[in-house]
Amino acid sequence: MTPKGTTIKREIERFITDEELKRGYQITSTPIIAKSDLYKISGHWQHYKDDMFTLKVGNQDFALRPMTCPFQFIIYKNKPRSYKELPIKYAEISTLFRKEQSGELRGLTRVWQMTLSDAHIICTPEQLGKEFKKVLDFLKYVMGKIGVKDIWYRFSKGDIKNTKKYINNPRAWKDSEASMKKILDELKLKYTEKKDEAAFYGPKLDLQYKDVFGKEDTLLTIQIDFALPERYKMTYKGENNKQQTPMIIHHSIASTTERMISYLLEKTQGHLPLWLSPIQARIINFTDRNNKSCKKLKKELQEQNIRVDIDLSSEPISGKIKQAEIEKIPLIIVIGDKEEKSNSVAVRRNSKVKTIKKQVFIKEIKKEIEERK
Repeated sequence: MTPKGTTIKREIERFITDEELKRGYQITSTPIIAKSDLYKISGHWQHYKDDMFTLKVGNQDFALRPMTCPFQFIIYKNKPRSYKELPIKYAEISTLFRKEQSGELRGLTRVWQMTLSDAHIICTPEQLGKEFKKVLDFLKYVMGKIGVKDIWYRFSKGDIKNTKKYINNPRAWKDSEASMKKILDELKLKYTEKKDEAAFYGPKLDLQYKDVFGKEDTLLTIQIDFALPERYKMTYKGENNKQQTPMIIHHSIASTTERMISYLLEKTQGHLPLWLSPIQARIINFTDRNNKSCKKLKKELQEQNIRVDIDLSSEPISGKIKQAEIEKIPLIIVIGDKEEKSNSVAVRRNSKVKTIKKQVFIKEIKKEIEERK
């Protein structure tokens, strides 16, 4: 990505990590490559191998990770667990690799290498409904801040007859799908149901959208996992002092960052929220006499972590403003003799111009960016 694209990516990922920490998630850092043994336990090797990048090193089979869950489960198994510790929440902004078919690759929406806000909640069966609701509330909060609209919910179910695609445990599939349906109905969520769209290890609640070409895709997802805790022999000591198997909620709060950027650029046509804009403000001089004040303001804004650049070119001021608008820069700041004398700035935003004291402007904008309005 270019510096501007990387800025959007970084801001989304910082936001997600900040919010996860506020909600009690523990952040992990796990490898992008592992032996096939790890994926054989989970079932990825048997059910998902064709979609993985595999390689041979000596006599060992390896694969680039398509998701983070097996690694975080190993972290959970690092020591004995008690019901008093649950739920345990792990999260990671992880680089993943999935071998999509060449005909499926599309812009930033579907790529071979992606960055996913991958998280897992390990909980007791009794905690499942409450934790699922918390994830959904978290997801709605993030959508509001980022500006995600026009989505709908899809309850994605498996197909127990398709044992090549799904883990072969009809009873567990029936129970987990019934559990998810009960949760969704208790939340009074409007959703559609679709068979044969689940993860290979359990049902999903997918948040669907259509891109500018009218193609439907999944932006966000929450999954209930009945299979992998048992496969990885994940346990906790219950109130009865007996070892029990936890449930797991997989979720991605911000999709792959690449797909989220694609969604936002399509929906906003580049008019991103101020906190996400690669360049948040551009300073323009009225005449060369004002260059010193413009440079001083740029330094002051940068010291407040506001992303700003400056245009001191000899172009007419109308042309410089027009160029800033073409680049979708939210704040266009003009400094002339009048502004210098009054220690103020003329700020153009959404085609409206307001003159405001410089320090008041800095304080207000800094607050708006920090609150991610």
